[in-house]
Amino acid sequence: MAKESMTKPKENNSEQTVIDFGTRKVSNQNFSKMIALPKTALANCGCNLDEDLKVNVQLVQNNGEKFIKLVPVCNTQTENKKKKEEKE
Repeated sequence: MAKESMTKPKENNSEQTVIDFGTRKVSNQNFSKMIALPKTALANCGCNLDEDLKVNVQLVQNNGEKFIKLVPVCNTQTENKKKKEEKE
C-alpha cells in the first residue's frame, strides 16, 4: 500500500532542468506494469550501473497536476564495502 508523505515540498529558487528521454512503452508483466529506463538517465543521477538498483516511486499531486516521480536509490561506497564484507 502506498504511503503518503506529510512533508511540504522544498521551495527552490534555482531553475529546474528537465531532460526528456522520450516516450516509453508500458508493458504488461503478470499483475504489474513495466517500463524500461535508459542507462543514461540513471548514470546522470550518479548511479553505478554495475550493481542492482532500486527506485523510489511516488505519486505527486500538485494543483490538479498528477505525475509519477521516480528517484533512483544508489548505494554509497560505504554501503558497497559493507555488502562485500558480509558476503566474505
